[in-house]
Amino acid sequence: MIDSNVVLIITAVSVASAAMYALYSIVLFKGIKPKGEDLQLTTKNILDQVDILYSKKEYALVELLATKYLERVPDHLPVRKFLAKAYLEDKKYNQAIRQCNLILEKRPNDTETHHILGKCYVKKRFYNKALIEYNTVYDRHKKDTEVVLTLAELYTRTDQLFMAITAYKELVSLLDKPAEIADYQSIIADLCEEAHDYPNAFEAYKARLEIYPKDVDTNKKLAELYIKIGNQPMAIETLLLMLSFVTESKMLLWVFETLVNLYEETEDYEKAIAYAEKLLDTPGSDKFNVRDRIAHFNLMLGRVSDGIMILEDLAMMSQNAYEITIKLAQAYLSCDEYQKALDKYLILLDKASSKEVKQINAYIGDLYITWSLPAAEAKDFPRATELLDLAAQYSPVNPEVFYHYALNHFEQKNYSNVVEFITKALNYDKDNQYTVKYLLLLSQAQHELGNFFEEKKALSDLLNIDNKNAEGLYRLGLMYVAHHDVKNAEESFEKAITYEPDLIQAKYNLALLCEGNNRDRAKELYMEILEQDPNFVEAKNALADITNSGG
Repeated sequence: MIDSNVVLIITAVSVASAAMYALYSIVLFKGIKPKGEDLQLTTKNILDQVDILYSKKEYALVELLATKYLERVPDHLPVRKFLAKAYLEDKKYNQAIRQCNLILEKRPNDTETHHILGKCYVKKRFYNKALIEYNTVYDRHKKDTEVVLTLAELYTRTDQLFMAITAYKELVSLLDKPAEIADYQSIIADLCEEAHDYPNAFEAYKARLEIYPKDVDTNKKLAELYIKIGNQPMAIETLLLMLSFVTESKMLLWVFETLVNLYEETEDYEKAIAYAEKLLDTPGSDKFNVRDRIAHFNLMLGRVSDGIMILEDLAMMSQNAYEITIKLAQAYLSCDEYQKALDKYLILLDKASSKEVKQINAYIGDLYITWSLPAAEAKDFPRATELLDLAAQYSPVNPEVFYHYALNHFEQKNYSNVVEFITKALNYDKDNQYTVKYLLLLSQAQHELGNFFEEKKALSDLLNIDNKNAEGLYRLGLMYVAHHDVKNAEESFEKAITYEPDLIQAKYNLALLCEGNNRDRAKELYMEILEQDPNFVEAKNALADITNSGG
């Protein structure tokens, strides 16, 4: 306690002495001299005094003393500079700026004054003006780390990212403490990412990792950057390295989740399962969601029974098993377990909301369409029709139901029925999702019925929607052939094989036309056809005929 009092007394005496000296000096400046004395304050006295007061942070006294002195000696720039510095420290930035400008009128190249002025502009957030001053200072002090750092910060604040990056790199070259270098490399990396300068971002992250190889945050950012540019292998490599030193549960969760996502993206489902299982054992993981994903990965690997087993467990565990049950039904559907899939949908219907009912009915409609396909392939059209009738009950405006009705009638050569059902399909296809394939089937049916005008209309409508549809162009070519319009037929076939080079029938029909006016082209086409299908007998015979006839 005694020591504290002594310190306080000494401090008070010092301040009082300085104040008395300042006041005494002011008295002298005013021309009032003590009786019997003839004292004057010299230039050295004033500089020493303001220097002492400034070093003691007595900014108010500096301002008072310097102001009074400058009223008598306005061109004394060193005192004015102390006044500017005192104003700066006292947060009187406008006054400090005024003093700096007065100095620079006399000494425009005074670096210290430019530096003070730059600091004032920074405090007032006039960053562009501050940049001008700091660039002036930098021209004479290129190795001053404070100046280079401030320049880097100002470039960042004014969104001059590449200049900021350059300044920070220069700052790093001036530093020798690894910790400081590492910190600024992190800032450089962040700025490079913001500027989409990814190569330099990688360089900065790696430079920091040379100093702190097990820095979790930097490794995380590096992995995220690899993911951003689509380099999954390097992202995975970085994450696997992190597993050798990461111990905090939250970060482990992130590493495992990211690994699972990356292995899913790269379709390495075995490893996705392996790390999903590690994720299950990590505290804080969403175990329901993780098991759901494991089920999905099993389904993708063709291990349908394993996937179904997990989904069945999840459905029993969940209070709201709607999404899981949908996945279950689709899993059963993928292995042609139609009845089991239907049973799952029907269970949902019993407790579904009105919005869910609509969706489930659509799923059931699609299920019956899929269920009808094996019967149609086996030419069991009554059974296929029975299943499509059920599809129509659940999904009466589904255009695909009527399309498959039409396909079945096409196979049975009931072309009038094809036109009837495909017209309904077109009417229900409000979003034109399937219009192209519907018009293609319609054109085929009209062709078989001999309705060439309707056939051409269907093909024209199709090509208006998709003018690069190779099958439509091929069929248009066939129609032109039937009308002996060789020029348009050739043009249609040529376009068809341009958009789909493997459309072998278009090539064959084009070759037949070319035999009459361009045998070399015909020969070329026959050779291409045989490269695709060496057993194409008609092309083989036609090529032999051309060759034997000297073509």
